[in-house]
Formats: sequence, C-alpha cells, structure tokens
Amino acid sequence: MNIVIRCQDRFYQYGLRALLCEIFPPNLNQTTLTFNDYDHANAACADILILMLHPGEQYICHAEMRFRAPRLMIGLVDKKHIPARGEIPSCIENIVFIPLNASVSKISKVIKQHWFSLQQAKTPHAVHHCGYCPHKTLTGQQNQLAAFLYAGMTSKQIAYKMAIGQKTVLAHRNALMTKFRLRTDRELLLFLNAVKEKNRHRNGMCESCNDDDGWLV
Repeated sequence: MNIVIRCQDRFYQYGLRALLCEIFPPNLNQTTLTFNDYDHANAACADILILMLHPGEQYICHAEMRFRAPRLMIGLVDKKHIPARGEIPSCIENIVFIPLNASVSKISKVIKQHWFSLQQAKTPHAVHHCGYCPHKTLTGQQNQLAAFLYAGMTSKQIAYKMAIGQKTVLAHRNALMTKFRLRTDRELLLFLNAVKEKNRHRNGMCESCNDDDGWLV
C-alpha cells in the first residue's frame, strides 16, 4: 500500500505513520506499507494521501489530481476551515476532512471507515472535469496584489505600483482574505505560499485556469 503524507509538523507526521502501521498491520491481507515523500507525481499515484492543508488551499484548483487522484485523500485542517461540500473543487471532491485537533481514535476511525468502504466499492479512478468547478480564483487585480504581498511589499509600495490609494490596497487585501476565509496575516502568507507552489506545477493541467486567473505571476 502506497502512502504519501504532506505535513510540515514532523512530530505529527511520525505520529500519523505510527497510527497507519497500527491500522494496517502486516498480517492484514499481507499488507506492506510504503511511505513516500510528497511530490505531485507520488501524490496522484498514492493509495492513501494525507495532506495538512494550508489555510485557503482547500478552495483552489488542484490540477495535479485531475487525471488520477489517490484512492483515499485525507485533508487535515483547522476545524474552522472545513468548507461546505459545495465549495470543494472538482479535482478533490472526494477528499475527507479531519480537524487538526481530532483525537487519535477519531482519526483512526475515519481512516478505517473510508478505506474499507472504498475497498468494498472498488470504484475506478475517475477523470475530473473542470467545467462548473466551484474552485475559487483571484481577479486580475487581486492576482497582482497577491504577487506584491508575496514579494513582501508594504501597502505604501503596493499602492505606488498599482497606482491606487493605500486604503484601496487594504480593501482589496481584506476582500482577498474574506474570499478564502483567511483570518490572520500568517494565514495569508501560508495561502500565498500554497498558491505559488501550485503554480509551479500546474503546467496547463486545468482547463478553466489561465495565467491571469487565480495564480501568482
């Protein structure tokens, strides 16, 4: 069984590995667990993918999952950031969200329940279509603002670059944070890092995204 975990907290990641070894012991159908480092290729081919999602990342396009998604995808998020089912992008529509502060027994129960349910269903991997996908994007002006924020510019510097007032910069910044339900400057920075990383690997895989729509330039 191929398992990929993306988790910035090393202790949390080690705990997840130990838990998965308990859930799927070697004597269970002669299962052998293989843990691989996270990258886009490994993620798409994983039997189980566990992602510690950055704030706002659950609303953006995950084009690397469009053609082949993991058998079971788990999203670890702050409970306040769990989106409504209709807000989830098509490429990760089958993701199972678990609160970051969930107990070990709760995480174990959710993984067991969904994995064995999938084994019984034996559904083939589906190709997800981007048409009518509810993923959220940045407007052209928000995209430009996000690039300047990512570069570490102040509101005054951004106002000069965009030829707008500082209050307008703050209004656009607040609108961006509201759209992706970001509550703090730290969450905004984590979100911008996530979007930048997605952009590096996108390579035209998403039909409904373009260079000026929802991606840092």
